[in-house]
Amino acid sequence: MELDVLVHKGNSGKPVVIFIHGLGMNKNFWTDPLGTKIFARNIPLRVFAATPPKPTPLKGGKMITIGSVPDKVDTLWTVLRDRGFNVLCWSQRRPVGPIAAAVEELDEVMHTARRLFPDKPIALIGHSRGGLIARKSMERKTPGVKALITISTPHGGSSLSRIGNKLSPLTAFLKGVLPKDTHGTVSGVIKNVTDLLEGNALKELVPGSEFFKGLKDVPSAGINYMSFGGTKTELLTLYRREKQGDKLYPKPFLKIPDSLIKIFPSSILPDELKPGKGDFMVTAESSVMPWAERHINLPVNHISIVWNKRVISSVKEVLDGI
Repeated sequence: MELDVLVHKGNSGKPVVIFIHGLGMNKNFWTDPLGTKIFARNIPLRVFAATPPKPTPLKGGKMITIGSVPDKVDTLWTVLRDRGFNVLCWSQRRPVGPIAAAVEELDEVMHTARRLFPDKPIALIGHSRGGLIARKSMERKTPGVKALITISTPHGGSSLSRIGNKLSPLTAFLKGVLPKDTHGTVSGVIKNVTDLLEGNALKELVPGSEFFKGLKDVPSAGINYMSFGGTKTELLTLYRREKQGDKLYPKPFLKIPDSLIKIFPSSILPDELKPGKGDFMVTAESSVMPWAERHINLPVNHISIVWNKRVISSVKEVLDGI
C-alpha cells in the first residue's frame, strides 16, 4: 500500500520541510487540525482551539459550552506553505504501531523529497512521538538533513501509560457533572483513551524502555537542533451559563483535565499531568532534546503548541537560516 503523502511545492530557493505526526494521529493533524480527531480518534481537535464564550440572550444557546471554536487556525504547515516553503507530510500506515515501522516510512518520504527537490536542504519537524521517529531515522546519517525540530517530544520518555488502568473513576465523575445525553460518549472516550494508554505503542515511550535503550543517534555538525515543550496541562474549559439580568453569563465550572486529576492520589500522578511541569502528555523536562542548541518552554498544552505564534516564528527563523 502506497503512503498517503501530501506534497506542496513552494519556491525554488526554499528548503524542504517534512512534518511527522505523533501517536494515533494522521497528516490532518498538520494540514487540517480543526477537521481531525485525536486520542483514539474520539475527540475533535477543534475543541482545543475554543476561546471563552461571550454573554448570550436568555433564549437560545446551550447552557453548557466549551466556548467559541474558530473557523480556522494558522499552524506551522499553513504558515510555512504560505511563505513559500516546500512542505511534505504523510499519514503513517500504523499510527499506533512501533516506531521502527514509522522510521521506514519516513525513509520513503525522504526519498520522495530528494527526488522532487534534488539538492535542497531538508528539515524534519516532529510533534510528540514524531520527534523520536526523526531521531531514530537520523541514526542512519541520512544526507541532506540540515535541521531537526521537535515539538512536545518525550526525549526522556513519558509515564502516562502507567496510569491507563486508573482512568475508570473518571467515567463516574464526568457523568455526575455532564448532561445525560453525553454519558454514552464519555464512556466510549474513556475506554478508547485507556486502550491507547495501555497499548504497546505507548509502552515504547516509557522511560527506560527498550526503544530508549536502543536509541543511538548523536548530534552532527551542520545540523540545526531545536526543541519546544509545554507547561500547561489544561486542554479545555467547560462553562455553565447563569442568568444575570437579561442575559446568560458563562461561568467556568470544569477544567479538563485539571479538575479531574484531583481524584487521583498524588502518589500516582505523573508530572505530565501537573500544571507547570507538563503539557498533559509530556513533561517540560522530557521535551528537551539532549543536544538542542535552543529549547523553549511555553505555557501551552500538547495540542495548542502546534499553532503557538512563538513556535511558528522561531521555527521559521531556523528554516530561513538553512
